[in-house]
Amino acid sequence: MPELSIIMPLYNTEKYVKEAVQSILFQTYRDFELIIVNDASTDNSLQIVKSLKDSRIKIIENEQNKGIVYSRNKGLNAAKGQFIAAFDSDDIAMPEKFSKQIDFLKLNTDFGMIGSWTKMIDEKGNLIKSKWKLTASPKQIPSIMLFRNYFVQSSVVLRREAIPEGGYSEGFDVVEDYKMWIDVARKFKVWNIPEYLVNYRVHSLSATQKDTESLDEKDIKVFRYIYKTLEIEIDEYVASVILLIKNNSRIQKTKELEDIERFMLYILLQNDKLNRYDQKQLTKVIFNRWIKSCFKARYLYWFSIKKFLTSPLLFRYIKNI
Repeated sequence: MPELSIIMPLYNTEKYVKEAVQSILFQTYRDFELIIVNDASTDNSLQIVKSLKDSRIKIIENEQNKGIVYSRNKGLNAAKGQFIAAFDSDDIAMPEKFSKQIDFLKLNTDFGMIGSWTKMIDEKGNLIKSKWKLTASPKQIPSIMLFRNYFVQSSVVLRREAIPEGGYSEGFDVVEDYKMWIDVARKFKVWNIPEYLVNYRVHSLSATQKDTESLDEKDIKVFRYIYKTLEIEIDEYVASVILLIKNNSRIQKTKELEDIERFMLYILLQNDKLNRYDQKQLTKVIFNRWIKSCFKARYLYWFSIKKFLTSPLLFRYIKNI
């Protein structure tokens, strides 16, 4: 019985899959199975994988294209390991990735999931400037995930018992990982090891690069699920405010900044009443998002400065220190 099961969905990544699989086979950690779920690829991806002879590779094939959630869950159902890792077929793992993460989970039994920092590479494997240096403490992460996904899919290793019943949720394709991490973080501690253990590939075929509008719609679906716990209904207006907070686009209207402030205050009010999150950590996270929102509104000049300095969010943060 392998200690770790690594699940890799496969669909038309013939340019990258060999490098992805080899980065796993060459790990310093050896006690794993690599379950590759081929989702009816139409290129040479499957043939490339079959050419890599290693007894730890197990290939499962979908008769027809079923999508990412179905494939991930099919891999989960076949997994035998005590620990479960997600890994995409176009990313690259550093040699000591799984060794460090398994050691961490064995030493810290109250943690259900561990990720890592991540560097980003282009189609040719060259490092690009962007990277995810995820420095928040375990206490802060549940609050951060009210606004954004704080884990990279290929960086994550989970304890089997931390995985929600049913695995990944149908209907959440592209953001299925975000939804699962939320469920895990509600019951277990989660964190990112402060080391770059994965290279995440950015290319034109990436699901997150194909359709921004569709991704926003999927994000809103996750946000509706997240904010239920605070009894906050996400209608079209509130959804637009959350996306304003999340995205990096400029804030060019005074009303937009006022709406963000109003929504953030409402989150704190609801948590005061319901006590779903550590209020001290939530206050810190919201103030951080407020700073970023005011910076995105810097084109409003004195209005954004005045709004920042006179906001109840600033006074809540000072009181919280």
